[in-house]
Amino acid sequence: MSGTDEADEYYRAIEEEFNRLRGAPMLLSPRDWALIGEWREAGVPLRVALQGIANVFESFLRRAQGARRINSLSYCRQEVLSLHELYLGLHGSDAGRPGASAGEQTPGKAIQRHLTRLARRVRESMTLASEDHRDDILQALAWITPELKRIRSGVKTATLDPHDIEAQLRRLDETVLEAARLSLSRDELGRLESAADALLAGRRAQMTEEAYAATRRSYIAFQLRRSRNLPRLTLFD
Repeated sequence: MSGTDEADEYYRAIEEEFNRLRGAPMLLSPRDWALIGEWREAGVPLRVALQGIANVFESFLRRAQGARRINSLSYCRQEVLSLHELYLGLHGSDAGRPGASAGEQTPGKAIQRHLTRLARRVRESMTLASEDHRDDILQALAWITPELKRIRSGVKTATLDPHDIEAQLRRLDETVLEAARLSLSRDELGRLESAADALLAGRRAQMTEEAYAATRRSYIAFQLRRSRNLPRLTLFD
C-alpha cells in the first residue's frame, strides 16, 4: 500500500467510525479533517485513534439526554492524545524512543491515570445499573472495583508489565460483558446476534473464519456496552 493509500485509509476509517458511533451521517468540517491530519502527522496509530473516539462516545452516551449528538471530532481530541501518550509510554523502548525526562509522563504514571479514569467510569456505570435495577451487572461492577484498585496499586509498587495489566483488564472486561449478556432476554440476544450477522454479511467472503468471529464478537461486545452503559476495560486497544 502506497503512502497516499495509507493516508486515505486513515482518514476514511476515522470518518466511518465517527459517523457509525454518532448514529447519523455527517460531513466532517475542515477543522475535523485537519485534526485527523494532526493525529496522523503525530504518529497516532489508527487503532489508538479509533479507541479514543469510541471511549468518548461511550462516556457521552452515559450522560447524554434526549437526542443530543457529538457534532465535531474535536470532542475526541484530548482522549486520543491521552491514549497516544499512554501508547508511547508503553512502546517507547521498542520504537527507540528516548526515556522520559523528569518533566515527562512516565509509563507508570500514564497507566495509573488511565486506570483512575476507568475506575471513575465503572462508578458511573454502577450508579446507572442501580437506577435501572440491573442487579447482576451491579454485582459484577462492584466485584471488579477493588480489582481495579489492586491493579492500580500494583503499578505503583511493582515492576511495570503492561501485557500482564492488559490481560487482567481483559478478564475483568469479560466478567462484566458476561453479566451484561445474561441480563438480556433470549429475544434481545437473538436480535443483537442477527444485527451483527446482517452488518457483516457483505464482508464475510473477504474475511477468514477467525477474523469474522473476532469482528462479530467485537460488534456484539460494543452493543452490549452501549445498551448497558458499560466502559471498555482495556489499556488502549
